Amino acid sequence: MHTDLPAVLEKLRQSPKIKDAFLDNLLTREEWVSILGFHRTTLWRWEEDIINKIPPLKTSYYESERGLRSNYLDPYQRFLSAVIFLLKDESIKKGVKNNSQVIQFLKFNFMHLRRKNFEQWQENQ
Repeated sequence: MHTDLPAVLEKLRQSPKIKDAFLDNLLTREEWVSILGFHRTTLWRWEEDIINKIPPLKTSYYESERGLRSNYLDPYQRFLSAVIFLLKDESIKKGVKNNSQVIQFLKFNFMHLRRKNFEQWQENQ
């Protein structure tokens, strides 16, 4: 598992699957998980079991939807799910469902994973 935020962000930048995924305003959940290559219930589990367990991350994630889950994901929501995807990549291949390392990483790096940080990162692409 990656533990270095700059390495994770660089891997996002270089990923052929994810490269241009933050350019569109909205994608459906089905379109997004199809790009990443997993089932939509996996994304739902990540929201429930990872994002919702980190209150400041949850607030930022659902900011545009006033705390409600939408059928569409904005670029920031896709960014966070892509970070989780990269962090869990090896676990996904092995079928491991332990999220504790991912939660720890996100808690430790939350100050650098807010919407405004994402927008700055996106501008530097």
